[in-house]
Amino acid sequence: MKYKTLGALMALFFSVQVSAAAVVAVTEWKVKPGQAPAFAKAIDDLQQTDLAKDRTAQLQLQASSYNGVNPATHRITILYPSLAEMESWTARFNGSKEQANVMAGLSDNAEVVSQYMGSPIQNWGEVSNDDVFWDVIRITATNPAAVAQGLNALMSSAETKAFPGQIWLVQVVRGQASAAGRVTHEIAIGYQSMAEMEAWTEKMEKTKAWQTWLGVVANSFTIANRYNVSWLKAYEHNYTLEDFE
Repeated sequence: MKYKTLGALMALFFSVQVSAAAVVAVTEWKVKPGQAPAFAKAIDDLQQTDLAKDRTAQLQLQASSYNGVNPATHRITILYPSLAEMESWTARFNGSKEQANVMAGLSDNAEVVSQYMGSPIQNWGEVSNDDVFWDVIRITATNPAAVAQGLNALMSSAETKAFPGQIWLVQVVRGQASAAGRVTHEIAIGYQSMAEMEAWTEKMEKTKAWQTWLGVVANSFTIANRYNVSWLKAYEHNYTLEDFE
């Protein structure tokens, strides 16, 4: 398993300066019934342009489900190495013919539900694009350091060495207000399939390490919302999920 140095990254929990950190920008969309193919085509058409390719980013087109009061059906998640890279490309995109084309395709088929920005804190497991099914847990942390330490203890345990997926702890740095309440962090767990998640969860919940983690949960955060996210397609523009580590 891969681990980041906890102590070196812990300051990110308490800092409002994220310019030196990798950035994840999420836009949630409510797609009109029957318009998902047209929505996806508009995104795909943009990604094939020279402008879209001329950046350092990974764009993921995702479908969301079982998300409670959140009306979003799809998400566009973009990983950037820095705010500077995101700003540079956005400046070239704004006012371009590519922007006009994609917005015309999107506005007829969907509406924006929410936008938020995050920065990765720590990750565990084997990072891979093969993990296309994600369990996203949006939390309000009262003790962020304890959350990171608790996850690190859980995933460092001998009982969890067979973990088949990947876990990301992400700090929400902009857009904390959500339909389900205030969100400070996300715990995103990736698997190759729902069946893989089910098999692993059944095994893990029988371990002592899991029981210890439940104590951390009770004392350090509340869950604002939890839902499923499935990757429909990923576009790598000189950047991959592995680079995001």
